[in-house]
Amino acid sequence: MRGLPKLKVNFEYEKKQKDKAVKIPKAHVYNLSKVRKIVVGLLIILVLYFAYVLVLANGVAIKNRELRHNITNLTTRLDKASAGTTSYNPIVGQYLANFVTAYYTFDKTKSDAWLDKVTPYFAKNVTLSSSTNTENMKLLQAKLNGIFTVDSIKTAQYNLTIDNDGKQNAMTVNVPYTQDNDKLTVIGLPYVANEIDSVGQVGKARFDKTGKTINDEAITAKVQKFTKQFVQKYVSSSTKDMSLFMNNPVGLDNAVDLVNLDESDIKVTGSADKPIVTTKITVKVHGSDITQVQTIYLELKKQNSTYFVTKFLQA
Repeated sequence: MRGLPKLKVNFEYEKKQKDKAVKIPKAHVYNLSKVRKIVVGLLIILVLYFAYVLVLANGVAIKNRELRHNITNLTTRLDKASAGTTSYNPIVGQYLANFVTAYYTFDKTKSDAWLDKVTPYFAKNVTLSSSTNTENMKLLQAKLNGIFTVDSIKTAQYNLTIDNDGKQNAMTVNVPYTQDNDKLTVIGLPYVANEIDSVGQVGKARFDKTGKTINDEAITAKVQKFTKQFVQKYVSSSTKDMSLFMNNPVGLDNAVDLVNLDESDIKVTGSADKPIVTTKITVKVHGSDITQVQTIYLELKKQNSTYFVTKFLQA
């Protein structure tokens, strides 16, 4: 019929898909033998690791023992190095002399006054009482034998002569002390000790090691000639004048007279450009008959046709 709309019908067909099979995951099955091997392997690794740690610890322990041994040796060497006059100065000498005089001069009727006098010398934790000394005594003489170290503690040793009710008694005592710049403190009660023997050949001459001898006679003769001229100028010239010939100039300005300098005593070592000289000279104090032999050590540096003294020492 004319005038009616056309109907358009779309027919869609759904395609059916076949159902897919559901996959069930397989259960994990562990091999007991394999697990055992893994555990054993881990245990072996742990054992090896702990063995390695033990070896390291043992090595550290050995090193620590060696270090303690070295520290002990170094401490001993430092104790020896610090012994003797290296630990002494006038402040120490005066302080210790005042201390032993106060400590070993005691009147039992004035014990409290004695205690008040000696207490300031001691460290605060040193216990003192009026009964520390019980007998009258008076110090007559005190001789310092030396200053050394005992268990890393500075110790001064004195030979004392003490009057005890009219009787003179000799004794040797050690006084332990410490020092901080100009402040000193006695850190223990004086105690009787064996006298130290300071006489001993424990070292070599100061200028013993000076190098190989120069075999060139011309160089040796030239150095010897310079040395004689230098010593003569050193004895007769002022410090200011000696600045032309040496570092750190010093001159005696005729305070002494040169008595003897033998060329055969002038030992020349080192090298041609930097020779080293050791020699003995005899001098006499100007205006007196007092003579003295002393050793001179020179380090020279060649300068054009002559030499310049870079280091000058005496002993």
